[in-house]
Amino acid sequence: MLFQIVPLQPEYLQDAAALVATRYQALRQRTPLLPAQYEEAGVLLPMLQELAAEVPGVAALRSGRLVGFLAGFVISQFLGKRAVYSPEWANGAEMDDVRRIYEEMYAHLSGQWAADGCATHLVTLLAHDRAGLEAWQWLGFGLAGVDGLRTLQPVDAAGAQVAVRLAKAEDAAEVTALTQALERHMAAPPTFWPHELEDCAEWVQASNGAIWLAQEGGQTVGCMAVGPANPDACAIIQDKGTASIVLAITHEAARSHGIATRLLNQSLVWAAAQGYERCAVDFEAMNRLAVRFWMRWFEPICYSLQRTIPDQTVGVPATRQG
Repeated sequence: MLFQIVPLQPEYLQDAAALVATRYQALRQRTPLLPAQYEEAGVLLPMLQELAAEVPGVAALRSGRLVGFLAGFVISQFLGKRAVYSPEWANGAEMDDVRRIYEEMYAHLSGQWAADGCATHLVTLLAHDRAGLEAWQWLGFGLAGVDGLRTLQPVDAAGAQVAVRLAKAEDAAEVTALTQALERHMAAPPTFWPHELEDCAEWVQASNGAIWLAQEGGQTVGCMAVGPANPDACAIIQDKGTASIVLAITHEAARSHGIATRLLNQSLVWAAAQGYERCAVDFEAMNRLAVRFWMRWFEPICYSLQRTIPDQTVGVPATRQG
């Protein structure tokens, strides 16, 4: 046997943190714009210690040395199902045999997740780990979400003949209507991702963010919200220097007019004026309109993958694979 798969005990966490830090360093060499702090194992170790104290995980050992680990926390309700999620800092494998390591670890831990009632399994990987992404795809996972990053340099918005202004308190109802339109879009085919967005009335009045409204012919046709790093996005963008786009929509009749690009440009200008260093966005891979727009302007830094197992296999006591 190439690897020994064992429970993720406290004595393995320092090496696990070092493994994540090494992987992150490789990603940051490609994307220097990323925050530097996650290159330090000392930053990652407390996160892993807290997670490992609450949930089971596994470690892959080769000749007694840690070469991989996998853990995830439970989400009680994710798109209607109990789920388990392993963020990008809660898994890792040495790059020389990443596919086999991930396969062996998931084979051992997935039965425990299913026995705990988790029908949906989610994992986030660093974007440069192509072999790891392929490994999870061979395990039945499909792409679900993308986290992207970019500089604050303005984008080319010359073609958009629209007025853009900052939303005020009296615009809360209009912003809420746009948010509800986005929720309907997300729940419709082919995205099928129903969820309620944040209370935009509070966002309009917040002092640490901005919602920009685009107006064409006297009508509000789109909006975009930007503020501090999104706590629901991947951890490696969590930094005081990161501004996040957390809401964006253009009315269907006004699409292809360059409105979203104009709103993005205004958001970048605002972020730079506020002293931010970078801009992040996260979006669902099934949302074809979002993919076309965000992939034009942002570089992927994390990919999230998802698998939902049959209901009849959930809650069944785990058995060891041969």
